[in-house]
Amino acid sequence: MNCLRPLTRLPLFMMITCILTSALFFAGCGIKNDYTKKQMYRLSAEVNHPADPSNRSAGVPLVVRRLDISPEFGGAGFVYRVDQNRFTQDYYNNYMTPPARMISDVMFEALVNSPQFAAVPKNRIPDDIFQLWGKITALYCDRRSASAVSAVVSMALNLDRLHKDGFTPVLAKTYSAQIPLGSDTTPQAYLQALNRGLAEIVKNILSDFKQLPTPTDTP
Repeated sequence: MNCLRPLTRLPLFMMITCILTSALFFAGCGIKNDYTKKQMYRLSAEVNHPADPSNRSAGVPLVVRRLDISPEFGGAGFVYRVDQNRFTQDYYNNYMTPPARMISDVMFEALVNSPQFAAVPKNRIPDDIFQLWGKITALYCDRRSASAVSAVVSMALNLDRLHKDGFTPVLAKTYSAQIPLGSDTTPQAYLQALNRGLAEIVKNILSDFKQLPTPTDTP
């Protein structure tokens, strides 16, 4: 008499294994898809100027050279400071354009929208203009203390007056801002804090410029 051994247990085991493997695979794919969605952010520095918009061209002509930036902060991803000498980069939350370029543009727009400065006319270059240049030395989210997360931005800036006889240094100073994030430490909150920091720096530049002799008093 032939005794046939039931084979139902083996296929059942294989089916369960396949189902579990497939579930894990698709779950893994779902997680991967969620995490690989990059978020792109744009910086700004909105400063409330009391001047009448019709008088925007009354300021001195200004150009802003592309700012340099320390290598550790020059990448597209947000940078987090997690220890005294250790920084990490966020792969999923990025600046829309390289930060040095974006901040250069932001600084220019904010300054020429003030009563003190104006954009250089496109059809001609004046004989007497001001030039802002420098280096971004810090641009990160300070996470060394979970209860005191803050946005940090710092830049060493120079303002020169360019004229037919050469140039005259007008201002050389390091401007810094540290803005607490409070309880909301999301990337969106970090970006908003950075924007406030940039606006604070612009206000300080304008305040320092007001204390200088008027352009007609210098060469």
